[in-house]
Amino acid sequence: MFTADSRTENFLTSLGIKFEYSNSVRLPDDFAPEWNKENLGRPVAVREDAVIEYATLMEAGSAAPAPILHFTERGFRVLDGVQRLSAAELQQMTRVSAYLVQTDSKDSLATIRVLANARMQGRAEPAEWTRRRAVEILVNGRGMSHSQVAKMGGWKTSDVKRLADAIDVQNRIIAAGGPEFSDAMLTELHPYIQPSSVLEQASRPVVGFLQTLKQSRISVADAMPFITTFFAPLPKSSNPFKVLSDRLEDVHHDPEMRARITGRQSVELPKDVVFLRTLKTAETVVDHLVTHGERIANIDEFFHLLRRIEDKLRSIAPNKRPESVRVPADMWSDKR
Repeated sequence: MFTADSRTENFLTSLGIKFEYSNSVRLPDDFAPEWNKENLGRPVAVREDAVIEYATLMEAGSAAPAPILHFTERGFRVLDGVQRLSAAELQQMTRVSAYLVQTDSKDSLATIRVLANARMQGRAEPAEWTRRRAVEILVNGRGMSHSQVAKMGGWKTSDVKRLADAIDVQNRIIAAGGPEFSDAMLTELHPYIQPSSVLEQASRPVVGFLQTLKQSRISVADAMPFITTFFAPLPKSSNPFKVLSDRLEDVHHDPEMRARITGRQSVELPKDVVFLRTLKTAETVVDHLVTHGERIANIDEFFHLLRRIEDKLRSIAPNKRPESVRVPADMWSDKR
């Protein structure tokens, strides 16, 4: 038992897609074979709990929104409503109502498949999963623009671009035989994993480095010094494979990395080494803020912090400035 729904109509209208409403679609005779095996809007095509819930509501006389179908030579394919149609089949319904879209745009069809659940407030998947799925299929898969997908999904264009870049990097890493990473780590690796980058020039040491990062379970912040050092610009006329193999060897011998991988207690690093790494990480974060054009609120607080750090560094520097004001007579004083 299905009924017309303004949310569905508004969604299709917002996409500029023509449609008609029909209440004489035969189930399953008018449908393409295995119509319930394909569902781009979910990790699995059919969720048993959702089907049972819809079937229970239908049995009690509650009408569900009509599904969205698209006619093909093999029969109707389901763009939205696999769970409801499965419930109707469980209730042995042979005639159903549906919205029949009229478009030859594969981009539009994919958009409906991916965004219908979230846009029409149905039994949607987690918001983060839906956004990633939309970006993966529509941006990385179909080449739609970041702004277009962001507008349709109600997201920020910058977030869509960042996620698309992360997915692209992950695909390149997997194609080279590397591991999977979190989106946060992929965002940091993105500047270094580009077409015709060192990943293609020297895949073995690069993949070895990436596998080491994965094996160490290092955080993104702690990984930044290793990433910037390993992917530092190569010397001119150098052999990328040789240089990166040597750098990978240095990573393997690093006390911190060795301790993370073996699980043993690491020898404490000198405080100046730890501090220098921290500053380099901070500089990398600032570089990314500049690259993405992000603004910082309460900027004065950051400058105050930098001045305090500078003052403390001066106080412990070997050639620190004199604490008292010099006078002319100081030219004859002991300089020691």
